[in-house]
Amino acid sequence: MNPSVNQMKAVLSNRVLRLEKANSDRDYSGGGWYEETKYALFLYPDFSVLYILESFSSVSGGGLYLPNKNVQEYKGTWNVCEENQKICLHLTFEDNSSQKIETENLGYGIQKLGDQVWNRYLIS
Repeated sequence: MNPSVNQMKAVLSNRVLRLEKANSDRDYSGGGWYEETKYALFLYPDFSVLYILESFSSVSGGGLYLPNKNVQEYKGTWNVCEENQKICLHLTFEDNSSQKIETENLGYGIQKLGDQVWNRYLIS
């Protein structure tokens, strides 16, 4: 086994990886839309995972305001593996779906998953 696999397990264990995205469009009349998406991957030391996806959107105009909030949670397991000489985070969820995402430690508090840069925090 590649020693980088064990090293990445140590880096990710007991961490939460977070990514947030926001977009908006406002016009001169005061109307517009706003959308925000927050992702969180809780990677516990026992190799269980909790994935939380929060989304919020709103549309306003003509005196109307329509907000919408949604929270989804997925539970499963995580592991680190090597595939095609690349280190991957492997997630398997309770519905038997799975995902392999190439990952890289970019330094203190920063993790790369696929082509996205996530913030890495200690689970408190």
